Amino acid sequence: MLDVIILSKTQETADIISFELGKSDGSALPAFEAGSHIDVQVNAKLVRQYSLYNAPKNHQTYKIAVLKDANSRGGSSAVHDTFEVGDTIQISSPRNLFPLKNNSNKTLLFAGGIGITPLLSMAQVLNELEQNFELHYFSRSKSHTAFFDDLSNSPFAEQVFFHFSDERDDKDRVVKQALSQEGALNKDSHLYTCGPNGFMDYIFGSAKALGWSEENLHKEVFNAAPIELDDSDKAFTLELVRSGIHLEIPADKTVLEVLEDADIELDSSCEQGVCGSCITKVISGTPDHRDQFLTDIEKSLNDQFTPCCSRALTDSLSIDL
Repeated sequence: MLDVIILSKTQETADIISFELGKSDGSALPAFEAGSHIDVQVNAKLVRQYSLYNAPKNHQTYKIAVLKDANSRGGSSAVHDTFEVGDTIQISSPRNLFPLKNNSNKTLLFAGGIGITPLLSMAQVLNELEQNFELHYFSRSKSHTAFFDDLSNSPFAEQVFFHFSDERDDKDRVVKQALSQEGALNKDSHLYTCGPNGFMDYIFGSAKALGWSEENLHKEVFNAAPIELDDSDKAFTLELVRSGIHLEIPADKTVLEVLEDADIELDSSCEQGVCGSCITKVISGTPDHRDQFLTDIEKSLNDQFTPCCSRALTDSLSIDL
């Protein structure tokens, strides 16, 4: 973890605050790529992930934006209410689970609300590379649109399209038109979306209906609906092939919890199946995929799974640990 200072705190909208983070000595932070995020230690018990929205070439500081979610589990409320300019906080080095292909024929970026953050970084990179792209930004109203002025006055302002719910935009028409424009359905064109899960599902569904390949669709998810263990969940045996260890996974515990109880370390972060940090190779057995990180194609291969939330459909599962 890195110690950084909060250099600025800006109220972007009524419920979105941006933060600029930097080292106390002014030295550069680790380099990152568009689409990257950092883990932020909110307090002793909470770690949350936030996308970096500044241009990767400018890594003297990191910029993040946080929505105060009405359904917050404590993270966003704590950040809004307790983080102040001058505070020292701990963050991770950037990780990129949402990489940008910067040699695409056409790139379409679809942001829903706070989902603008990773796409803003991507737009800056695409503009610097003089790539063909469009950024479509959906929000409730102009007043709820973070970075409206920055985007309106950016070097790529003509490639940014705002869509406000209070202006009764015909979302279906707008999305279909963007997805089916000349060059969009080229096999080398790519779509990136970030925002509420329902919004991203809608964008993906619309694209697939028009013939987009799933391999060309990319999304960033940080918050999943809670996965509840219930009576239908069954116990199974977990074999750690490299370690020669066999563990029983009871119906009321996750694989990650059992591994932690056995003092077996595994990278993890969100514990919701959205960040991908705990993905582990499967040697044999069939996983019961419950994550939102792997694509349907990746899940169908059954050669990897997320121990934080996924289970097994077979009586045993062998993994590469």
